[in-house]
Amino acid sequence: MHLFTIASTHGPSMVPTMSVTNDWVYISSLHRHGRNIRVGDLVSFKHPLMLGQGAIKRVAGLPGDFVGVEKEGADDEDEQWAIQVPEGHCWVLGDNLPESRDSRMYGPLPLALVQGKVLARVWPPEGWGWLGNTLQKPAQ
Repeated sequence: MHLFTIASTHGPSMVPTMSVTNDWVYISSLHRHGRNIRVGDLVSFKHPLMLGQGAIKRVAGLPGDFVGVEKEGADDEDEQWAIQVPEGHCWVLGDNLPESRDSRMYGPLPLALVQGKVLARVWPPEGWGWLGNTLQKPAQ
């Protein structure tokens, strides 16, 4: 097992956090299978519907959390509901919701598919930097 991976990204689902093409990211394998993952972290995982492909999304819910789900294009409260994330799973979303295929499409993601936590953008040089958890903690 490797401690980290450098991987390229593609697709619009994580804009503005990542570019549509040509971003390279540092992924920590120490967080494999969801180990020490928190809501708001970026994770790399094996896509549950597209065999052989990977994806990067933001964690929106962990086991036991309730997440709000709304039918695409819905503006009626009757088309919204809450789902409790089951044990051994997480709920992931793209930062660019209209362009993202995520848990709203395929449901809770098994933690066994999580390959690591995305920690930094390493390429292009002008975009280098840490990709921290951008979700703010609720006021106590």
